[in-house]
Amino acid sequence: MEKTRAKHKKGARKWAFPLGLLIAVLALVGVVTVLVAGVSAIRGVVEKSRNFDEYNTLLAPVVMNDPAAFDDLTQADPEQLLDITIWSILRSGLSPDQYDYDDNGMVIPEADVTAEFVRLFGTEVAPQHGTVEGYGYTFAYDATQQTYSIPLTGVVPTYTPRVVDKETRGDTIVLTVGYIGGDQWTQDEQGNMVAPEPDKYMRVTLREGENGYYISALQNTAAPETATTAAPPATTAPPATTVPATAPAGTTAAQTTGA
Repeated sequence: MEKTRAKHKKGARKWAFPLGLLIAVLALVGVVTVLVAGVSAIRGVVEKSRNFDEYNTLLAPVVMNDPAAFDDLTQADPEQLLDITIWSILRSGLSPDQYDYDDNGMVIPEADVTAEFVRLFGTEVAPQHGTVEGYGYTFAYDATQQTYSIPLTGVVPTYTPRVVDKETRGDTIVLTVGYIGGDQWTQDEQGNMVAPEPDKYMRVTLREGENGYYISALQNTAAPETATTAAPPATTAPPATTVPATAPAGTTAAQTTGA
């Protein structure tokens, strides 16, 4: 009887180690699964934030002067589309010697404006080249030379964009964009500049074309239900004053400041 009991205990101990090892492995697999899921979730948030930053950069010249809404490009104001296009060029990190200068400022060829127009708005409509009258500045068009004269001017944007939602519908991407007032930033106790809540929201539709996505509509929309009313994260600087270009040393050019 004692031998039988001892043999039974020995048999039980025989299975104890592999069973414990199996449980440990399963537990480890569970931990790894949780970690992978957590890392994937974090990666998704980071990628979403990165994508939103890219859209904010794309839309900065679009929203800065608050153009009128349009359901399709045929309804858009041609002069406002040109204004957006030229500001997009000026905000693209130009080097001071990328373009020539004259007494009126920097000279941008019409061909460059057309190319940027197509990048932003596709080929549904063609740019209607002409002088652009902005808020405190003028982009003068020379039809003979086929150039634009850009004064060296600093302009505080009326709005800066904050993309808060993205929805993909077939070959289109619909962005919900908050318009942040350029003159409504505040400062916290630590000296950081804090962005205000959006004054309004607009819906921007990007449509896929031959050379990528282009802006095809800019429409009014209500604030999204998920939009927070809490103060947004602080930053160390307010919206930067937009400075189109700095003339190379020795260059004479008109310098004005727009509002």
